[in-house]
Amino acid sequence: MMAFSEGMGAISDNIANQNTVGYKRVETLFSTLLGRSETASTGSTTTSPTLRASNTQGVKAMTRQLVDVQGAVQITSRQYDLAISGKGMFAFGVLDPETAEVSKVVYSRAGDLDPMMPTTLVGDQLVADTRTFLANKSGHFLLAQEITAADLLTPTPPASADELVMVQVGDQDAFAGLATTTASLSAVIPATGSTSVGTPIFYIDAAGDQQGITLTFSNPVVVAGTSTTWDVSFIDSNGVASAVTTPVTFDSSGQLAAGTAVTITDNGNTFTIDISDVAMLGEATSGQSQAVQIGYTHDGVPAGAFEGLIFREDGVIFGRYTGGATQPLYRVPVAVFQNPNALRQLAGNEYEVTELGPDGGGLASGLPSFELLGTDQSKMVLNAVEASNVDLADSFSQMIIVQRAYSSAATVVKTADDMSATVRDLMR
Repeated sequence: MMAFSEGMGAISDNIANQNTVGYKRVETLFSTLLGRSETASTGSTTTSPTLRASNTQGVKAMTRQLVDVQGAVQITSRQYDLAISGKGMFAFGVLDPETAEVSKVVYSRAGDLDPMMPTTLVGDQLVADTRTFLANKSGHFLLAQEITAADLLTPTPPASADELVMVQVGDQDAFAGLATTTASLSAVIPATGSTSVGTPIFYIDAAGDQQGITLTFSNPVVVAGTSTTWDVSFIDSNGVASAVTTPVTFDSSGQLAAGTAVTITDNGNTFTIDISDVAMLGEATSGQSQAVQIGYTHDGVPAGAFEGLIFREDGVIFGRYTGGATQPLYRVPVAVFQNPNALRQLAGNEYEVTELGPDGGGLASGLPSFELLGTDQSKMVLNAVEASNVDLADSFSQMIIVQRAYSSAATVVKTADDMSATVRDLMR
């Protein structure tokens, strides 16, 4: 009856947590308990059969976790909700209250996260950090791998949890900007009727600021239908003209040779503009001094303040900045265990590693190995959470079976008590 009562308790926990994010159900297994086993010979020959008598002591209940069974992925509207489709678990850091450093790592499939400020115990006062990090409902912080743009080309999973850091949501450093090194211009200048035309362009300087210049094409004598050479120079935003000009030659059809480029040096900033898509066509309208610009691109990115995070299915987290810049900051790996069902369950749908005992007995989850998301085996689902893997219909069926077994055991006990009472009454 005690074993069936324990089984009923496990079923009740499953039913109670059917709507708990990341909950993994448990099953109760029953096994026979034996007191002693006796052997007796029934004959004098060596081939005589042997009787084996066993003294059954009852039933033992054992619970089994089903951590490796996937729950349904449910789409939500929350920005920081994350779910894993496939194998693996998120790693979370438990902070030391006195140092605010990660002192322990736990694992969970629950990815309903919120920004939270860590606190440090100073004397008898809790002092909050000015920064915010992603944390779960237990106040433990999501751990990820710090990366740069170069790491996107050769992704490498972390060797251990020691290489992971907390994912910072707010108060990140500003983006310093990327200076323009190359640009490309597509435009049309008149073949006749004008000896000097310009087009405005801009670039990003070494400080991450946008600077404007006017690119000028000049030729005092223009003859249509022949190859023509123009001098390219520029005037910066302060009205200072460049001291160096670059000659470029258009062929008789008004086209430049492929790869034609000019180098601009302005206030110590140097970049190259590909102008091979600039064409010399048509006649200038009255007073025309501007080229017809079709397109202009450059590789510079302006400096900007941190605005927030952008998540990707392969676990990469980008920082978003004012001015339109983005850069990779973190990569979320998944912790994979040889035997996830042997993890030790903690409050808040979290688990910790279990090791083999000194005698080598017992189950053990093994140490985690970290793998990258975005593969065929696992990926991250954005704006979603993993629901519990509880099957409500199956739980109610098991509850009925265990309840009837409990009632039957109670009937056996009552019948045995009635028999004992009868024997007692006969002896009076």
